[in-house]
Amino acid sequence: MTSLVSVTRSKIMAYGGLGTPLAMIGYPIAIWLIPFYSEVTKFQLALLADLLLLARLTDVITDPLIGQWGDSTATRAGRRKPWIALGVPLMMIAVYMLFVPGEDVTVTYFLFWMVLMYLGFTIIGIPYGAWGAEISPEYHQRSRIVSGREAFTLIGLLISALIPLGVEVSGEGVSLKEGLNRMLAAIFLFKDFSTSNQMRDILEYMGLGIILLLPIFAAIALWKVPDPMPKVKKKIPLKEGLKYAKENPLLVRILAIIFLVIAGESFRNTLSLWFVRDVIGIETVGASYARYFIAGFLAIPFWLWLGKVIGKHRAFCITLIGTGTVSFLCFFLEFGDYAQFHALFLLKGACFGGLQFLPASMLADVVDIDSLKTGGRRAGTFFALNGMIAKISAMLAVWAAARLVDFFGFIPGAENGENEMLALRFFYCIGCAAFFLPALYLTWFYPLTKEKHAELRAELENQN
Repeated sequence: MTSLVSVTRSKIMAYGGLGTPLAMIGYPIAIWLIPFYSEVTKFQLALLADLLLLARLTDVITDPLIGQWGDSTATRAGRRKPWIALGVPLMMIAVYMLFVPGEDVTVTYFLFWMVLMYLGFTIIGIPYGAWGAEISPEYHQRSRIVSGREAFTLIGLLISALIPLGVEVSGEGVSLKEGLNRMLAAIFLFKDFSTSNQMRDILEYMGLGIILLLPIFAAIALWKVPDPMPKVKKKIPLKEGLKYAKENPLLVRILAIIFLVIAGESFRNTLSLWFVRDVIGIETVGASYARYFIAGFLAIPFWLWLGKVIGKHRAFCITLIGTGTVSFLCFFLEFGDYAQFHALFLLKGACFGGLQFLPASMLADVVDIDSLKTGGRRAGTFFALNGMIAKISAMLAVWAAARLVDFFGFIPGAENGENEMLALRFFYCIGCAAFFLPALYLTWFYPLTKEKHAELRAELENQN
């Protein structure tokens, strides 16, 4: 296992860098893809929700398989790197086909490329998450590794927000200098610009950005970061491993927390663009998300410090309380309440920094309990379970959010009545509370403190 001393800042940065293009994929899927295919290609919202649900169902099969195969892989390069190298070209092709579609997009076309994109993301994402848990066994060192990765994730999200902002503030006759000035004015002076009929260009430029950066950051990580092969007493078959996982109450708890939090975030994110644009009246949506991710990036050191002082789980409770409070207060905003919305959205962005890395770091600690009990090292299987739970959660939440507003008559890109807009407002602002309240309860009484984890690590080292 890589020693504590050898995990240098440069290795953490090289590992974390791959999080940038992976986040650039997640942001447009969460915020822009459904509005684009419902408003531009004219897919009915309910049909789009059903297609996304169907595409995501494939992850239920592929996630545990990729996790198990990754744990069983043994090559000179390591056991995580070959999978990442395999997933990169698949992801690049699928992103291009989805983000730069032609004028006539069929249901079959959309479903096929969504399935392949999700498969590529699984082949990269599960080994990548497990890799981060194996670089170091130490409690706070893991927080450094995970927080470094999530810092780059926020950079990727920021880039993804700046790309649509660049499209939003540009246009015929707008020079590069004027465009940059407009971007700065939109971000820091809260200036709004008209953005009609630009969604196709926004999605295309985001796709090309992903295709450019993904192979670069993947190559740096594969070259610079060690892929340790931990000493394993025995290999745990997938079926037996799932049985052990079920019998690990801390794993069940952290996966339940992750399920609820991602469901709440995904439910709201599905409706986010329409709420910002149609309820509050802000057209330059990219600027709002740029500020949001800047706040999240700047807040990561605070959440890292707070996790050390009061424990990761208590720090995570504070992020949940902050996020839920902001969402609730947004319900009372009216069209034109720009200043109030910007203030609340910045606070939500700061909380987002903690939501990103604290649960992943907590999950890495739970892996040690399994290793102590079974004698196996199965971070890949655990992060596959995490990935599968996260994807199922997001899948169901996205489907539910789109289906609910569609049921109440909301039509994307059209003039909606008072009742339809009230439904959009209610589900965006209050819907996440149904998920965050039970997550807060489970997190508040989370038993694995840093002191108990230190005891586990000592026992595990003695076992080895």
